[in-house]
Amino acid sequence: MTSSAPALSADRTTGTRERALTAARASILEIGATRTTMVEVARRSGVGRTTLYRHWPDITALFADLLTRELTAVVERVDPALPDSALSDSALPDSALPDSAPVDADELVRLVCIFADEVRTDPLLDAFRRHESEMLSEYVFHRLGTSQRRLIDVLRGLLSQAMATDPRLAGRDPDRTATMLFLAVQGLVLSAPLADPPLDPATWRTELHLLIRGYLGL
Repeated sequence: MTSSAPALSADRTTGTRERALTAARASILEIGATRTTMVEVARRSGVGRTTLYRHWPDITALFADLLTRELTAVVERVDPALPDSALSDSALPDSALPDSAPVDADELVRLVCIFADEVRTDPLLDAFRRHESEMLSEYVFHRLGTSQRRLIDVLRGLLSQAMATDPRLAGRDPDRTATMLFLAVQGLVLSAPLADPPLDPATWRTELHLLIRGYLGL
């Protein structure tokens, strides 16, 4: 008879991590990231500090996992048909994309614009952008984080499928296009508050749509 203990242990581990991440999210929204410490997460989640440190070496690592979870939720809101592994530890192969993925450039642009707007208005990501710019600057000016690389993987897969079916995208390189498009949209999302006025949210969305279409040559 095969024991189910490992599976139960894995379930408990997942549950512990989720409780801690949920508590960290609530803390950031309530008191800010600077005041959200491992002690505060332990207090809010009921997870002991020793257990927290088994999962994350410090609060920065916990924040990184929290951002990945938040971005995964945004991706699923934009296109629920994307597989749960879209932001998993491995890159998303083109063959893993769902049948409902973009079939042409117009749908691709629409999805990217919706995703950008969802990120712009996501409360946790907005809190980091407005109040924790020093932490975000590491991933804007110095290196790509895990979440960013995985989002580029998702975008690369969507681009590859759109390129295969839409002649307007013929000849484009999915790697270069996905990376440039991601970096451009990331900058626009993070700097969005600086553009209001004259770019109120509705105008920002309209101009973003035009900008992406222009870059793709549509």
